[in-house]
Amino acid sequence: MRKLFFVLFLCFCSPAKAQHTFEKVIDTLGCVSALCIQETYDGGYIFGGTSSYNGNDAMVVKLDSSGTIEWAKTYFGAGAEGVMYLEQTPDSGYILNVQDATNAKTCLYRLNNIGDTLWTKSYSAGVGSTYALLPNSMASVYNSVYALTGYYSNGGLPSTFFMAVLSNGTILSSKVYNTGMLGNGSHAIDNTFDGGFIMTGTISAISSGSNIYLIRTNTYGDTLWTKQYNNAPSEAGFAVTQSYDSGFAIAAIVNNGQSDILLIKTDSIGDALWTKTYNFYSDQSPYTIQQTSDGGYIIVGSVFDVSLGAREVYLIKTNPTGDTLWTRIYGGVPWTSQGYFVRQTKDGGYIISGITGNFGTGTYIVKTDSMGLVNSVTGIAEINNTFEFSIYPIPSTGIINIHIKGVQKSNVTLEILNVLNQCVYAGEINATESLVINLENVQSGQYVARLSTEKGVVSRKFLIEKKR
Repeated sequence: MRKLFFVLFLCFCSPAKAQHTFEKVIDTLGCVSALCIQETYDGGYIFGGTSSYNGNDAMVVKLDSSGTIEWAKTYFGAGAEGVMYLEQTPDSGYILNVQDATNAKTCLYRLNNIGDTLWTKSYSAGVGSTYALLPNSMASVYNSVYALTGYYSNGGLPSTFFMAVLSNGTILSSKVYNTGMLGNGSHAIDNTFDGGFIMTGTISAISSGSNIYLIRTNTYGDTLWTKQYNNAPSEAGFAVTQSYDSGFAIAAIVNNGQSDILLIKTDSIGDALWTKTYNFYSDQSPYTIQQTSDGGYIIVGSVFDVSLGAREVYLIKTNPTGDTLWTRIYGGVPWTSQGYFVRQTKDGGYIISGITGNFGTGTYIVKTDSMGLVNSVTGIAEINNTFEFSIYPIPSTGIINIHIKGVQKSNVTLEILNVLNQCVYAGEINATESLVINLENVQSGQYVARLSTEKGVVSRKFLIEKKR
């Protein structure tokens, strides 16, 4: 309870701050989704997701307090498919959980305060596939131990994996849990007050279908206890957080003929105290839960509104016993929108990240006030940049055409790197949007064209095949 009193004391004693609100669609450098967003020390925001360029690169975008882009960077690799989770480090840098889909591994990327890469590490729970599937795939203890979770499969039934990693990227421990007759897998992880971790996901059994489960561990992933919850024939835990009373709150999806959102509140050993079901709309999905400063909960996800024929971002605010205080819809029609992550901000409002096609496909960022309202007309969004960077033909025999649009041409450089990361061409870009580069002197193989601007770095892979 001391943490609750401390949080409430801060809320009552801190001076009132103006609640900035905004709603933006960001498509800079091909940004198409944001699975995670966090408030930064300077009052701005940082989000991580996926860029559609270069076969789905990982991407990070830094915003100021009004939602204006400060910088945006992509991170290419053999399989860097997108940022699942990120958080700021004590030195004002960032650490990212990135999914390497090509090599079926989970990764950590460590960045400095302007997004430059300090180091990257790839991890596998064994010889099989190691996947993080949902936004809450990483949690940290004291910014010194980072825990990763998700699905592990070695050709058989899926299992839950856990890895504890030190702040320099060194593995502290690695575990695989498999307690389900038909397999299990973790969707989310959070830290606990005593330095351990709590995970939730789904477990499948022949007799009871799929159930929600919790795994409570110490810092090293050693199991302290596990619990299962069977409220319907089909259900899965999507997000979990420890509450101020040392219990836990699970946001889950439950299917009783339609998909509803389920909130389970437990005590400190995982026994259910109460459950609440939210079914205002059809086909509801939760992705993130957080306990708010008043002891209630905020849940973000998506709903399908049959009357509108569209999927929309859905925000639920509850009191401490799970009763609904208000709900909000963002995104409009006619295309789909989805909310992946929410956090309460220092000014008492909420910051939400997701994806939308409503205003042109891109990342959807919504900053609300404490009542979930945006002080602008919903649906008026900002497309921050129309950017093009293309190379053709692919494959090429050595003469490549490069088309660039949507960036200032001053202080823009182009580098072409081979598979050994050696630069085979470098030059500045002038005012023209298209240029031709002769690479007939290089060997056949895969190359990366890297464009560096004041806003960040973006890359494209291409292939050179010489005629024999």
